[in-house]
Amino acid sequence: MYIILIGYLFVIVMMSLGAGSITVGLFYFLFLAVLPTWGALALKRSIQRSKAAKATELAEKAAVQNNQPAQD
Repeated sequence: MYIILIGYLFVIVMMSLGAGSITVGLFYFLFLAVLPTWGALALKRSIQRSKAAKATELAEKAAVQNNQPAQD
């Protein structure tokens, strides 16, 4: 995923550098690079957090069933 993100950012940065004015270039960079990248990374991180929470919950349930304390 990261190699695709790096390629996408490269293309958007080159496009914003080649824009006609600084204002248009900043607009391209902000709305086509920063915001989508932040959204994609936030989504990926939320998925990772939910998976980690489920794994912790399953480990706690298994520890309770085996009468053992949960390990961190």
